[in-house]
Amino acid sequence: MGIYLPDLFTSGDNEHMDRVMKETIAGTLSFNGQRCTALKLLFVPKKNAEEFTKMLAERVENMSIGLPTELHNDEKYSKITPLPNMKRVQYMKELIDDAVGKGARIVNKNGGMIIGGGESTLMIPAVLYPVTSDMKLFEEEQFGPIIPIVEYDSLDQVTKYAREGKFAQQVSIFTSEANDETSQLVDLFSTVFGKININSQCGRSPDSCPFSGRRSSALGVMSVSHALNEFSIPTVVSYKSDVQRNEHIIKGLEEQSKFLTV
Repeated sequence: MGIYLPDLFTSGDNEHMDRVMKETIAGTLSFNGQRCTALKLLFVPKKNAEEFTKMLAERVENMSIGLPTELHNDEKYSKITPLPNMKRVQYMKELIDDAVGKGARIVNKNGGMIIGGGESTLMIPAVLYPVTSDMKLFEEEQFGPIIPIVEYDSLDQVTKYAREGKFAQQVSIFTSEANDETSQLVDLFSTVFGKININSQCGRSPDSCPFSGRRSSALGVMSVSHALNEFSIPTVVSYKSDVQRNEHIIKGLEEQSKFLTV
């Protein structure tokens, strides 16, 4: 989930909003959205949703699209690249058609269009708004270049989705201040999500932090130390310390055994 709090749109801090939009683009479309940590559903206050959607659509339209090795005018490689196979393309089309058929619209120019024809899998990202609870995108993790935007009147709608939703790996909360709404969401989500991101996209790194999941997202925790513990089986060397000879033997082993000296 990506949650955008009302104070973002009343703070007047354009620089902060620009950072938020950059994190949103990275969170939704880096690697074409094909990350388990990608932002899959954005919740925006109803009175600000049109404004937000327009800003996001403009940024998506300015993204470079092509093959991974293709250089563009800014001498940088393509930001949006082909999907892995036609099956993924078909799934994206089904999700888009379902949403449009139920009242959503594609906001950005040529959103969802396939470039190249034939067997091409190069899809222009689609910003869809407004997405509602009766659409597949509301429940299914699209794992592709689709950005569904849901409008909300009350944070109760947001917290209800968080509590009842299938996925609970991470959440991003975008805000301009540490207000009551932000702190309440953090407290509530501490028992729902594995990671709570403040004003940043969801992500895997750094490895020093636990990487955890709940519900259908995953089960358990991973990090360097957690991984070593998870995939290691402990071996115990024991002895009875009330026998003097045993103490002498163990001291010798601790000096000579590679296992005991690690």
